[in-house]
Amino acid sequence: MNIAFAGNPNVGKTAIINAIAGSKLKVGNWPGVTVEKKEAEFEYNGKKITLTDLPGVYSLSPYTIEEKITRDFILEEKPDCIINVVDSTNLERNLYLTLLLMETEQPIVLSLNMFDEFKKAGYKIDIEKFSDMLGIKVIPTSAIKKEGIDELIDSALECSESKNHKVLSYKLRYEGIIEQEIESIVKKLQELDVEIDYPLRWVAIKLLEKDEYAIQKIKEKTGKDLSAIAEENIMRLEERFNDDTETILTEARYGIINGILQKVFKKPQKINMTLTEKLDKIFVNRILGIPIFLTFMYFVFKFTFDGSGPFIDWVDGFINGYIAKYVSMGITWAPDWLQSLIIDGILGGVGLVLTFVPLMFFLYFFLSLLEESGYMARAAFVMDRVMNSLGLNGKAFIPMILGFGCNVPAIYATRALEKESDRKLTAVMVPFMSCGARLPIYALFTAVFFATHKAIVVLSLYVLGIIIAFAVGLILRKTEQFKSDKTPLLLELPPYRLPSLHMLWVSIWSRTKAFIMKAGTVIALTMVLLWGMINLPPHSTPETSILGRSAKIITPIFQPLGFDKWQVVATIIPGMIAKETVVGALGQTLNVQEEESESENTTFLQDTKDQIVGFGVAIVDSFKSMFGNLSQGTFELESVGDDYKKKVHDMMTPLSAYSFMVFMLLFIPCIATLGAIKHEFGWGLMFFEVALLMVVPYIVSAIVYQGGLLLGFH
Repeated sequence: MNIAFAGNPNVGKTAIINAIAGSKLKVGNWPGVTVEKKEAEFEYNGKKITLTDLPGVYSLSPYTIEEKITRDFILEEKPDCIINVVDSTNLERNLYLTLLLMETEQPIVLSLNMFDEFKKAGYKIDIEKFSDMLGIKVIPTSAIKKEGIDELIDSALECSESKNHKVLSYKLRYEGIIEQEIESIVKKLQELDVEIDYPLRWVAIKLLEKDEYAIQKIKEKTGKDLSAIAEENIMRLEERFNDDTETILTEARYGIINGILQKVFKKPQKINMTLTEKLDKIFVNRILGIPIFLTFMYFVFKFTFDGSGPFIDWVDGFINGYIAKYVSMGITWAPDWLQSLIIDGILGGVGLVLTFVPLMFFLYFFLSLLEESGYMARAAFVMDRVMNSLGLNGKAFIPMILGFGCNVPAIYATRALEKESDRKLTAVMVPFMSCGARLPIYALFTAVFFATHKAIVVLSLYVLGIIIAFAVGLILRKTEQFKSDKTPLLLELPPYRLPSLHMLWVSIWSRTKAFIMKAGTVIALTMVLLWGMINLPPHSTPETSILGRSAKIITPIFQPLGFDKWQVVATIIPGMIAKETVVGALGQTLNVQEEESESENTTFLQDTKDQIVGFGVAIVDSFKSMFGNLSQGTFELESVGDDYKKKVHDMMTPLSAYSFMVFMLLFIPCIATLGAIKHEFGWGLMFFEVALLMVVPYIVSAIVYQGGLLLGFH
């Protein structure tokens, strides 16, 4: 049995599914596309049930891939029941999709989610009368408090199992001439005696709306173009209302919604300004909006570095002082080259990357906090005026914000944009957003050169990425391939909410898990290949190795950028595969020697106890570091040894280090991002992106370094 969940974005579909199934969603891909397909399976009263989380949409018009997926799933897969989740605090906007779902004549149960907030605001609704007027079961729910969940699933099962359930469209009738024209088309379809796998009333409405996607789908199934049979009906309606039929039907649906709500819904006599309205007067203010966004991002980076520092040091000790010790003891039988590969190549390289897991965890925590609280949608709204200069709207900034976490899902998030040219332009701009994989690079160089100004330095890189993305977008918008008319921003701002710990954990863990999995696969393989390039031919030094010789050839090219040492240039090569490898690669090219462990003669039990105690100390130190001092503080990064720091410091200056960070910020993010661009837009745009991501970082880094020299920096 399959139960599908449909609704607008941010109405709590996923939260309800998790509350029902008691587990996290299983993520795959929809057939033929790489939009995430989320499902949860569980048993209820001896029955195996699959819950499918459809993409959040505002309508079933086929303008975005999400809308196509949702509509095709409902009409082609015909789930046993659709649970339509709506935000009960915003009924008028949410019920529009409800009416569209009812037109498909599928069994539906309506979930009035966030009903606790609905009651708290003083709203009242006659559930029984509301259900009767719609002709479907209506269940008040609260996903966070798990209220109404059992009744919801019972109603869905009852709905799906009832063979004689009502045809839902019987309760949905338009007024006057609109209904007459729909019935007229239905009669024409019946007279044609064509076997159509869709409800005739739904087909009639789609013909009236001139829905080309639906008309094409019907043609594929019947072999006939049925659009001509509705031409007279369309003409009569458009002459009567002096508007196009799609707009006429849209307004008619809102008329039905308003008519129903007037009879069942009551607002409090005195409506006090909500917390959301009060906060929005500040956060989306035309003058204060952008400075507040930058301030939030500053504190995200400050707390990320301050809070993660003690845990980074603990993880480093755990991997290099605890695991490495016993792994070394266990492979004493192996030849020297194999010991070097395991300890220096795999454990040393991947281990160094894994020490930054706490850094990623803290970053994802604070980004998830902003996302789940409802603020990130405001950031898109605030940036709408800036995006308009590119001919885009603030919705295009959402993939760019997602790019702060990872560029790959950000590329796929461009599917929410209606125009192909807008999608392409946004996809080209996304790789300039500083993803989490670049953060270990910033952590290393800020610890060595900018320890007392780490948050400002990192914030400057993120802001620079946005500025460069906008500059590139302005230039490309003037070209034929990326030209497009401006589109208004239609974005529903969710109310501010205090995210539950469970919601935060699911978001943080899924992202951190992806980083760890990447370290165990792509990064591990890259570090092994890198070890081979540094140790071949046999008996070579890093400088005379394959990697050293290759890096020396291209090093002169980077002299105008300030990093003229082959050891630094060599890290760019593995960095193209995954940015996380840069720190480990630099450690290998510098031939960094691990500091002697002080616990060589301790027992396994003593070492284990030390690790547990050390973790507790890290928790205390993390809180002290974050909240003990709200000034810049000092970012020591003890996990990177003194030998490593000294060699980096001797090779570069603060200016050349900043130039290198700028280059890595703007350079090709990773192979996976390029793969996503190729999958979405083809080889042409991917090769264009590669060329762009080679030229732009070189130019900008050269300007930064040479400009810094002219200003007296070094």
